[in-house]
Amino acid sequence: MKFNMINKKTLPFLGLGISTQAPINLIGGLLMLWATQSGLNLEAVGVFAAVTLPYCLTFLWAPFVDRINLPLANRFGRKKMWCLVWQLGVILGLLCMSTLTPNQDVMCLFFCALWVGFCGASQGMTVDGLRIDTLKGDDLTNGTVLFNFGNRLGYFAATAGMIALSGVLSWSLVYKIATLIILVGTLSVPFIREGKQASVPANFDTMVVRPFKDFYARQPLLLLCGFIVLYKLCNGMLGKMAYPFYYDVGFTKNQIALVSATFGSIITTIGVFCGGFVLQKVKFRPLLFWLGGIEILTSLAFAGLAAIGPSIPWFLAIIVFDNIVGGMGTAIWAVFLSTLCSRQFSATQYAFLNALTMVPLTLLGTTSGWLAAQMGWVAYFTFTGVLMVPALCMIRYSTRLFKGKKA
Repeated sequence: MKFNMINKKTLPFLGLGISTQAPINLIGGLLMLWATQSGLNLEAVGVFAAVTLPYCLTFLWAPFVDRINLPLANRFGRKKMWCLVWQLGVILGLLCMSTLTPNQDVMCLFFCALWVGFCGASQGMTVDGLRIDTLKGDDLTNGTVLFNFGNRLGYFAATAGMIALSGVLSWSLVYKIATLIILVGTLSVPFIREGKQASVPANFDTMVVRPFKDFYARQPLLLLCGFIVLYKLCNGMLGKMAYPFYYDVGFTKNQIALVSATFGSIITTIGVFCGGFVLQKVKFRPLLFWLGGIEILTSLAFAGLAAIGPSIPWFLAIIVFDNIVGGMGTAIWAVFLSTLCSRQFSATQYAFLNALTMVPLTLLGTTSGWLAAQMGWVAYFTFTGVLMVPALCMIRYSTRLFKGKKA
């Protein structure tokens, strides 16, 4: 099978990946850094974590994107017009943020950041729908890989790039410059060929009932939902405590920044492309099974590092192992979820599946620090590995879970 990743159908999703990833970073760690530097107390800084909540809830308004036509939608495409609206909303929100000061305009800054979170999450949900609607077969795999690569570029631009600029420019100017990252996606939208979509009455039945009836008719819905939640718990619970663990076990901030944040991000990017290549050759069922098994080994490797202490060679080995598997898993998981969705309800169904991944992890993740403190690092990371076992049993013994898939 020919591995032709870049073509006129898939390339626009590289730019959209950049603009989709940037908003959550601009209102996440970067905003907290700005607020801390401005002298805001830590309790108030922590409140800003709530501005990313819309990323867990996009399934609530995704049906509007699937069904409501904006002006010019018949000419340019329904989801393309929605995408442009969300991108404009992000840009306006960032420009408003650039006029404020955290220690003087806390509530205004909070609501502006929440608006950016809402529009940024909505942009991501709409792009996911566009990707499923306009790509199929190998193009869907390749477009998803390019989209995830764009995510990595957007992450670098919105974190390392903006932090570097904040050293020589004011935060106000930094957030104005950040709007250019979103424009990369805006310029990519016209190159997508969405095609005309049939006009369907926008009511409760077509917007809410039919997407789930369609899902239920094609998938073992409860089984699938349970699998999605269980499969992502291991990696998610491990990742939430990785940075506190590195620091607590004895690594310096510079070592963490160089090995994990910088080198690890590069390895993750390589892993994304490896995932796309492997997916051309291997079916979902064995691939997800072996990746899950490797994640268990990763958890045990973290437990080993906790027992050994701050060993740089062991740290490097774990980062390479964890991030290349994580990058592969990110690409493969996105393609797997995409294949579960119907083009007729793509935004709604993908947003629902994505919420199954994020919401339980967000809620359970609040206990990760308490669990680590009670159990100790060795037992905690061993526990995260055990969390993968039920999902692997479902892959191994359930014939219905992958029925009709590239399994």
